[in-house]
Amino acid sequence: MINLSEKYYSIIKDIFQRYLPDVEVRVYGSRINGKSKAYSDLDLVIVGKTKTESKLLIKLKEEFEESDIPFRIDIIDWHRTSKEFRQIINKQYEVI
Repeated sequence: MINLSEKYYSIIKDIFQRYLPDVEVRVYGSRINGKSKAYSDLDLVIVGKTKTESKLLIKLKEEFEESDIPFRIDIIDWHRTSKEFRQIINKQYEVI
């Protein structure tokens, strides 16, 4: 289960629906493994058919920074990560 309030979950989902409605977004890290605090960052990985454009990743980061979410959101692209890191993510994640 993702350690995230419904309010922030909705904001995150809305932003991704506007920019990347047809991709899978996975949460990994402390927000799903039970080790998060109230202001722990949220680790997200975009899993699309192809690489997400760099400009779009920057725009998403800006959207989250300007939102009411009071903690950092780290976004990475599945196709830009190493095979080893993908294996770590695959061990424990949840889809938004």
